[in-house]
Amino acid sequence: MIKKVAAYMEAHHMVQAGDHVCAGISGGADSVALLLILKELCGVMQFSLSAIHVEHGIRAEESLADMRFVKRLCGQYGIPLTCRSFPVPELAKSQGLSEEEAGRNVRYEAFSEEERRYAAGAKSRGGTVKTAVAHHGDDNAETVLFHLCRGSGIEGIAGIRPVRGNIIRPFLGVTRREIEDFLEERGQEYRTDTTNADTGYSRNRIRSCIMPQLALVNEASTAHINLLAEDMLEISAYLQEETDKILKAYMKKREDGTVCFAAAGLAECPPFLKKRVILELIARVSGSRKDITREHASSVLGLLYGQTGRRLSLPYGITAEASYGSLLLSQRKNSEKKECLIRLPLEGSEGEIRLDNGILRYRILENQKKDRKIPQNLYTKWFDYDKIKNRLYIRNREPGDYFVLDLQGHRQKLRDYWMNERVPRDLRDRIPLLADGSHILWAVGYRISSYYKITEHTKRVLEVHFMEERA
Repeated sequence: MIKKVAAYMEAHHMVQAGDHVCAGISGGADSVALLLILKELCGVMQFSLSAIHVEHGIRAEESLADMRFVKRLCGQYGIPLTCRSFPVPELAKSQGLSEEEAGRNVRYEAFSEEERRYAAGAKSRGGTVKTAVAHHGDDNAETVLFHLCRGSGIEGIAGIRPVRGNIIRPFLGVTRREIEDFLEERGQEYRTDTTNADTGYSRNRIRSCIMPQLALVNEASTAHINLLAEDMLEISAYLQEETDKILKAYMKKREDGTVCFAAAGLAECPPFLKKRVILELIARVSGSRKDITREHASSVLGLLYGQTGRRLSLPYGITAEASYGSLLLSQRKNSEKKECLIRLPLEGSEGEIRLDNGILRYRILENQKKDRKIPQNLYTKWFDYDKIKNRLYIRNREPGDYFVLDLQGHRQKLRDYWMNERVPRDLRDRIPLLADGSHILWAVGYRISSYYKITEHTKRVLEVHFMEERA
């Protein structure tokens, strides 16, 4: 087992002499085995070793028992350990994320901090800091299936990368069975996370329900899926090289920031490579691949070979335009995204903010009569001032924004609301939002949050009025 892991690490150039490896350890079988094997290898491969444990605050006493176990284990082997705790359920709610997403975010935040902690020492030895996580071959096969179900392309089918940045995965070449056998031979105890049996999580459902059925079709199904992932990883790398060559030759950036791509660069390309080039082109302009789909690539290709002067709106405020055999991509400047503070409590009970497309005026109305009629106006809204506990901001949308839909506190993500209302993507970034953290009081011209609505108990009212300025 140790030799197999060492060979895999060497094949993928995971560490070099002088590196520092920080092992993420939960206390489960996979991470415990990883820590023990890295301890065996650190002298031979000449890297230093530490560990980090992230407690998510989800499983109460069980989670704290995991932490105590990890402390004992690291103490037994003399491995420096950092423990971090995060209130993941609360973070998930405040950020509008699932607990899985929020948990992953805090883990990698903790990993980054730990990398910075050891960076100077590793640099002095001519190395860098790596974070080792315990994903194994079974995890990889499950991830491939998960990505397939979500409609992923080649990158998704390539599964989990052995190395991504400073993250290394020494166990991708071994199976869950090999890991458990290794621990059994060593007589090493480990913790079991009871949430792993909860099939309410998509990955657990794949692990518990789908993988056993595939094994009945072919007992080597997991190995075959991993072989496919390896092939796809190589194909992906080749296609990326070809894509980079085309963009280097045919993509130019003008002084005003507009990106110009010559259609001639796609003349000899097969259809699949054409789409990949366009996806990469959009990603380079936007700075992200998230939310950029095959449909966007197809639409841009149709635009490119269509009539000069036609335009298309894309995610991240990008506009694509066909221009005499070329594609022009431009993006609104970041300076157009503004954040303005509404100063509460208000001196003089009123204030004004000038926005790019209008003026927003606000005031506090004291001692409102219960029978006073609430304005029925898209651009004038009343809010229960006494429910406002934090600063309010006028800003553009951010990930995790949400409305409260009813008195029971049910939420809806802002992005889902935009989709339901069929608001064009390019318009979503320009709609001012009145926000208390991630909680949206009002998307100007659209709905308000039920939490801040006026009731019979309301004593003070915050009135907000938006007046659009037209050119």
